[in-house]
Amino acid sequence: MKSVKITHAYGILSAIFIILTLLLLATRGQHFSSLHNLPSASIAVFFLAGMYLRSIKAFWFYYLLTVAIDLGASYMRGQFGDCITTSYPALVLSYGVMFSIGRYVKPMWYETSHLKNFAKVALGLFVASSIAFFISNGSYYVFSGNFSNLSWAEYTSRVDKYYLRSISNPIFYVFVAFVLDFTMNHFFTNKLIAKLRNGKV
Repeated sequence: MKSVKITHAYGILSAIFIILTLLLLATRGQHFSSLHNLPSASIAVFFLAGMYLRSIKAFWFYYLLTVAIDLGASYMRGQFGDCITTSYPALVLSYGVMFSIGRYVKPMWYETSHLKNFAKVALGLFVASSIAFFISNGSYYVFSGNFSNLSWAEYTSRVDKYYLRSISNPIFYVFVAFVLDFTMNHFFTNKLIAKLRNGKV
């Protein structure tokens, strides 16, 4: 029974790992794919990796993958300055925030109510994506060298322009994952556990 549970868990984690990897490759800045209508899943991937994979190795894998994608795309375009600037290393902090808060808000279906789980994930996503935005956005304007004369008023107007779009990008992906998580736990995992207890597996 225990070995079946472990195999089941590893299968789910492997599927999540593959899905998140493909999602990052498909939507990262629309560098290589033709899926132009999909919003970037980059920060959602780190949030979901924190929620479900929870391993620091997974974090570094996805971070290095984003770097490889960006470097590859910049090389193909022959333009490194528009993507890779002196502010680029700050992205690791943005992604780290998404991953860390994602770990904290993982739904606990058997310990808290559905409403509390939803509220926890929604609030965590809002806080994480907001912090991540200001880290990446602020560091770009301060350290990239492209906006040395930018005033606070101009910066505020630019925040107004990009903030809502930035924090809304991961909502779709996290919501879909949340619904799938709920469905798996209530309609598949419970049935598997019942079969295990009855000795039918």
